[in-house]
Amino acid sequence: METREVTGLLILGWNSLTPMSGQVSSNTMEEVERREKLLDELLPVVETEPAQEVYRRLSDLHPADQADFLEELSPAKRAELVGLFDQEGLASLLEFFNESARNEVLDNIAPETLSDLLVLIDDELAADLVEEMPEDRVHEILALMDMPTSAYVHDVLSMPEDSVGRWMSRDILALQSSWNVEQALAYLRRLSPDAEHPFYLYTIDSDGVLQGVIDLRRLITAEANTLLSDVEVRDVISVEASMDQEAAAERLRHYDLLALPVVDSQGVLLGVLTADDVLDVQVEEATEDIYLQVGLDAESEALSSIGQTLRRRVPWLLVNLTIGFFSAFLVSQFEGTLAKVALLAAFMPIIAGHGGNTGCQTTTLVVRGLALGEIYKRDVSHLVSKEMGFGTLYGLLAGILTGTLAYVLTGNLWMAGIVLVAMMLNIVCAGLAGSLIPLGLKALRIDPALASTVWLTTFTDWIGFILLLGLGTAFLDKL
Repeated sequence: METREVTGLLILGWNSLTPMSGQVSSNTMEEVERREKLLDELLPVVETEPAQEVYRRLSDLHPADQADFLEELSPAKRAELVGLFDQEGLASLLEFFNESARNEVLDNIAPETLSDLLVLIDDELAADLVEEMPEDRVHEILALMDMPTSAYVHDVLSMPEDSVGRWMSRDILALQSSWNVEQALAYLRRLSPDAEHPFYLYTIDSDGVLQGVIDLRRLITAEANTLLSDVEVRDVISVEASMDQEAAAERLRHYDLLALPVVDSQGVLLGVLTADDVLDVQVEEATEDIYLQVGLDAESEALSSIGQTLRRRVPWLLVNLTIGFFSAFLVSQFEGTLAKVALLAAFMPIIAGHGGNTGCQTTTLVVRGLALGEIYKRDVSHLVSKEMGFGTLYGLLAGILTGTLAYVLTGNLWMAGIVLVAMMLNIVCAGLAGSLIPLGLKALRIDPALASTVWLTTFTDWIGFILLLGLGTAFLDKL
């Protein structure tokens, strides 16, 4: 890690440059309307308009808007326009491109140019990009980088995956606690642009160990000769770099902070986790949970290549298909019953599907509650009993409605009763499974979102089939 010390002021960071070329001058409605009008004008003519003219008109926009526009173009046209950006402009685009467009651009950049670009972009993004590259290219790129950036990337990639160390910013101001307010303000005026997020000022001792925190308002209003050690808050809420990113995000949200200092196991200040970092973490975690619930790989994307899609989706789909074979085998064991009372088959998808839908509601609520830390061990019995109570009451209602339909179709009260009981019991079981499956995965230290809905629907399918066909077999002479 690169450390620069200026008479008591420690600046931790490897790269404080964040290109802002083309940034919008204001956020007024007029400016937004002008931007949208320009993009609407450019899109229809971009394929025929000279590339230089399109680039000239794009240059007035914020890089985020430039990236949005370029992502809508064909790969060939996008590559042509991207080639007109200078290094700082291209670095800004990489910050805002989606993963697909970013990878497309990076694949066509020479290693020498790419190593220079990685120095200009956000350090955390640089590390992410290097991590996703083929191993042989990683070694080539790191060898071409300047030492501070290369050391930074090595440092980040050595952190556990999904840890705070992968997300924290190293650009942070840390004041020696022995300074007084006047000295601290003097150096802040001179050096604060080097710090990306000066929400809070952290104080350290001579060994770099975190001592306290001072907010800017308190520092500005304190007497000039007051020591920082007298105005700092000593009870600092911090996180270790090895801490899970989701747990750290929850801690920042729980204490309603704008940033959290990140330390190592010895308490040495390493960086800061900010609210915008946490937003990125939460988006990533929410996406991962949504994907896991349906058996998707966390890296899946709607616009990824066919090869990537096959590699990431087929394995779990084959598992699901195999489960379907077992369902077919289960139903085949009641072939004689279905041959005599074919109408039972008409109610199989209703009972199995509705049980799955009901259970999925429970699973979604429980997975969310676990993710947000809203469900504790003491809540488990209440949660399970509540879901069983709901399942009993709603199952009775759904059973009566479905049983009534069965009676209308057959005129047989036994058929209506079998359908009613099967529906009610399946919904009760669905509520029980919907709460216990994610709770069980959590107890096993497995992500509760891990295909919870897939396992649940499989369970409710099997239970629904067994209940309906089993009862039908037991009372076959009444049907």
